[in-house]
Amino acid sequence: MKLNFSIQKKEANIEADVERLVEKKMDIDSKRPERKTRYQIRQEEKRKNKEQQFKQTMIMLAGYIGVMGIIFIIIIVVHSAGLM
Repeated sequence: MKLNFSIQKKEANIEADVERLVEKKMDIDSKRPERKTRYQIRQEEKRKNKEQQFKQTMIMLAGYIGVMGIIFIIIIVVHSAGLM
C-alpha cells in the first residue's frame, strides 16, 4: 500500500494491491474456526442430551429383557424338574 501526498497540488493518492489484501484476509478467515451462535450451541446441547437419554433408555431396556430372560429360564428349569 502506497500513500503519496502532494502539498503543491493539494492531492493525496493511495495505491493498494487489492488482490493481495483480499487473499490475506481470506487466509486469515480460513484459519479462524467458525463461530457458533447461542442457538446452535443450545441445539447441540439438546441433541447430546437426547442421545445420552436414548442410550440410558436402551441400557435399561436391555437390563429388563435380561432379567426377564433369567426369570423365564428359572421358571422353565423349575417346571421341568417337577418342583411346581
